[in-house]
Amino acid sequence: MEINWFTFFAQILNFFVLIFVLQRFLYKPITKAMARREKTIRDRLSSASQAKEEAAQEVKHYAEMQQKFTDEKTELLTQAKSEVEQTHQRLLKEMQESVATERSQWQISLQHQKDAFLHEVSDRTMQQLQATVRKVLTDLAQSDLETQIATVFLQKLRDLNETERTELVTTLTASTKDHIPLKLVSAFTLPADLRQAIVTVLQDYFKGAGAGSVELIDTIDSSLICGIELRGTGYKLTWSMEAYLDTFAENLVTVFAEKASEEADTKQHPEDA
Repeated sequence: MEINWFTFFAQILNFFVLIFVLQRFLYKPITKAMARREKTIRDRLSSASQAKEEAAQEVKHYAEMQQKFTDEKTELLTQAKSEVEQTHQRLLKEMQESVATERSQWQISLQHQKDAFLHEVSDRTMQQLQATVRKVLTDLAQSDLETQIATVFLQKLRDLNETERTELVTTLTASTKDHIPLKLVSAFTLPADLRQAIVTVLQDYFKGAGAGSVELIDTIDSSLICGIELRGTGYKLTWSMEAYLDTFAENLVTVFAEKASEEADTKQHPEDA
């Protein structure tokens, strides 16, 4: 078989031309396109990985924010509960103090009212008792009450024991022995004979101690209830119905106070009544 070399070389040339054409216009564009496509895929994968990392960071950040919010919420709730409890305790304390203050003021006001009432009752009782005693004593003695009071005082002065006489003389002669000024206070004018008898008794006491004369000054004091007072510098000798009335009034006040206390206890503890 005879080989046609022209045809052979022509086919070889055509083959190389085909390869060149394919390399030039097909293989390289396809390779470049594949490279671009691969680069695009790599870029997208890288972007996806970066986006995934960013998403993970966002998820982590969101979880941290959620945990922080939960912690802050718990802290705020705890703080709110603490503030509510503190406010409750403060208001409770203020209310207790207010109640205690009002109760104390009420008790003080009640005590003032009770004292005023007892004082008024005491004054009226003493006035009534004074009038009654004056009338009874006058009727029994069949003479003026003032005369009986002066007589009792004179007897009281005469009945002073040695110690009482010494005290009287020593006290009233501490500043002077030449002239002894004394004041005789009563709610009425003394009968002349009884006044002179009082002066005589006093003069005897002071003469016995080597003192001078006695100057007795009469003074009327209507506030002195049925009585007589001998007053000197640093000394006072008294006999009056006021002392008895004071004792009676004190006993009366004590009775009222005890009764009021019993009523208060009954109101506070009614189950014990």
